[in-house]
Amino acid sequence: MSQNETKRHFELRNLDKDMEQASAEASHVNPKEQARRLRSENRFLLLFLVLVIGVSCYLLGVF
Repeated sequence: MSQNETKRHFELRNLDKDMEQASAEASHVNPKEQARRLRSENRFLLLFLVLVIGVSCYLLGVF
């Protein structure tokens, strides 16, 4: 791929603009309320996973 083709590819695909937008979204800070909600959802999912693993082990006769 020559230099002109690479430049043309970036111009056509707007990769620079997409990279700037992705960088801005990645550095976005979550509000405290949203962070608290995500933590509680993660705790629920962890508890659910432990429960599913426990029931699976019980049914397989591990316990």
